[in-house]
Amino acid sequence: MSAPPRKDSPGLSRREELAVSSAAMTHAPWGAAAATGAVVTGGDLLLHLSSFHLGVSPSLSAGVLAFFTVAGAGAVLRSSPGRAMRWARNNPWRFAVVPGAATLIVVFALSVVLGGGIFGPLFAGLWHGAIAYGVTGVAGSIAGARSRRNRYS
Repeated sequence: MSAPPRKDSPGLSRREELAVSSAAMTHAPWGAAAATGAVVTGGDLLLHLSSFHLGVSPSLSAGVLAFFTVAGAGAVLRSSPGRAMRWARNNPWRFAVVPGAATLIVVFALSVVLGGGIFGPLFAGLWHGAIAYGVTGVAGSIAGARSRRNRYS
């Protein structure tokens, strides 16, 4: 039995929204996201090493944040056709849940494995995920407004 559709999203359940968001993420610029994540991780690691402090977990967390933010924002800002992309541009904050949740999960897992504990990694995952969610949502809002403006011009 599937979940009933939400009142604010006619026709799509939460599971379907996640499926459509995941389909839209296939249009992400994965190469650019990986390069950005690697540069941010390397730069942050160099900054930590310059102060004689080895901070592998924070550096990797910053790289993961950059990776998923570039992937999510890049996917929605591209002019890719398709129903999933149209939905993502029309529902930017619902689309942003996938990159935000992915960031939260990966940062939490890395922080637990590399740093230990539960509460510190949970807090780190939450704020990294919130940043990825916010930046992706804003980029989607801009892309949606741009596509609506081009459609009616």
